[in-house]
Amino acid sequence: MPRDSGVAAERRARERRKGVGAAIETLDVRTADEWSLRADIREPGQTPIGVAVLAHALMSRRTEFDRPTGAGLASFLVERGWRVVAFDFRGHGDSRRAPPHGSSYTYDDLVARDLPAVCAFARSRAARGRPVLVVGHSLGGHTALAAQGTGAIAIQGIVGLAASPWLPQLEPSRARWALKRATLAAGGSLCRRLGRFPARALRLGSDDVARGCFDDLQRFARTGAWTSADGCADYLASLALVRIPVLQVVSDGDRLECAPECGERLAARCGGPHEVVRIAHSDDGGPPPGHMGLVLSGRVRSAWERIEAWMRAGFVQ
Repeated sequence: MPRDSGVAAERRARERRKGVGAAIETLDVRTADEWSLRADIREPGQTPIGVAVLAHALMSRRTEFDRPTGAGLASFLVERGWRVVAFDFRGHGDSRRAPPHGSSYTYDDLVARDLPAVCAFARSRAARGRPVLVVGHSLGGHTALAAQGTGAIAIQGIVGLAASPWLPQLEPSRARWALKRATLAAGGSLCRRLGRFPARALRLGSDDVARGCFDDLQRFARTGAWTSADGCADYLASLALVRIPVLQVVSDGDRLECAPECGERLAARCGGPHEVVRIAHSDDGGPPPGHMGLVLSGRVRSAWERIEAWMRAGFVQ
């Protein structure tokens, strides 16, 4: 990919490893501002029907879509014929920035730099006429909507798994909103003292959050304005420009991060065709999955089936 595209893919770390399921090629995707985003590419055993970019949640990493047994969402999509690109956002997993640059980042960086770089790489791996979709969990889903709405990426569809930023306009419950504000306030206090949100030390996730990004999340909640830091991009208003199909998957077991009503309200603001799948129970009839369970639980395979059927029906000829 040419350097002047601003999203050059530099294959610094390349390896192929075989285990359960498809072989995995690991490489780095270079952003315009010198971050190397680690990505795993899985190939199906047939001509790919399209490319699915898997974008992880905050405080997580690309491996949330994987399983040692090969039973994760990434392998599930590969089995059904999709080429899968699962990547680490900057500041997460194995992604790194070249010295002497610092490692801080903001929400805008994920929208305007990381997703464009990875989606451009995915497009370079897609056969002519084949679709590129983003399947984004939580942060990965709402940054993809923001990137599509503002024109930072141009893909064919978005699947959001419990994807909704914390905004008062999207939260109908006063009690939940008060808890969200208190959670952000406590997190902001830690960020000011430590320079980051210590998710690992608190056992809330695999990866800490940079203060700049956490400050943005607080700003969204405090002002009700889901915008870029300079105010030039209004992510909430830009949803009306998301004309591609959108599928939002929510769960009744997600009681704080993305309650079903919040995900439904976000999807309803999209300007194109949108659909909501609401999970009321797990496959075995037990309680519905929580926020992370939508990806990590082994008891939501029926939901994954519905996601893949939607992807195939809407985009594969």
